Amino acid sequence: MKTQRYLKSLIAFLFLICVFGVSFFSGTAAVKTYKIATTTSIYDSGFLDFVTPAFEKKNKVKFNFISVGSGQAVKIFKNGDADGIIIHEKSFLDELKKEKLINSYTAFVSNYFVLVGPKDKKDLFKKVKSIQEAFVLIRKNNFKFVSRADNSATYIRELEIWKLSKLKPNFDGYIKSGQGMGMSLNLANEKKAFILTDEATFYKMKNKLDALDVIYQNPNDKVLENIYYFAYSPKKMQLSKFASYLKSKEFKNLVNSFNQKFFKKEVYRIVK
Repeated sequence: MKTQRYLKSLIAFLFLICVFGVSFFSGTAAVKTYKIATTTSIYDSGFLDFVTPAFEKKNKVKFNFISVGSGQAVKIFKNGDADGIIIHEKSFLDELKKEKLINSYTAFVSNYFVLVGPKDKKDLFKKVKSIQEAFVLIRKNNFKFVSRADNSATYIRELEIWKLSKLKPNFDGYIKSGQGMGMSLNLANEKKAFILTDEATFYKMKNKLDALDVIYQNPNDKVLENIYYFAYSPKKMQLSKFASYLKSKEFKNLVNSFNQKFFKKEVYRIVK
């Protein structure tokens, strides 16, 4: 009987140790999760998954990225379904600031928009001197053109270029995907169509886009400049640490590592 009571006491004691031990260790290793609405272009390139783990580990946080077009990202943020936002359309952020939904925003990296299209038509664009001329040539020849058509920053920039070209995208070859950058590039490859894209996503996916190549690029063309920004809700001031991190030497080194690992050249550039 004494032995049985002893065993029961020992089992109860070990059970309490397990319960309190798990509670203790899970408490010390508690991780805070933040939802970040982000544009598909910087997410589809794999950039965010490369540069955020070091910050997450150091600060015991976890980012859940919601990858959508910039316009949709703003809606998600406005609805309170995201704590922070990463987009590349400055006018959207100015609007959020005006509505006092953010206090400020941080420009952290940039790349360029490029015109991508079917390899067998590349020679037709050799003498093109501007992105507007390229769009005119596409419209004139009724070439297939895939548009994101999703209120994303890329789509807004595309419409801006059509306007600068003094043309409307209402031709038979104009295809509206309504999808993110990666999906739209896959569609353009399938249709052998032209598409405006950020260079990082294209170069990251290039091996799978056998029908496409860069048709026109110009880093000196202001309309093709593509800057990414981070902002967060004033209710989530803890995210100010991440904003500071985006300006740190550690982040800069990770950007350089990402460029070298996937592109062997500078694609993402630090914004000072």
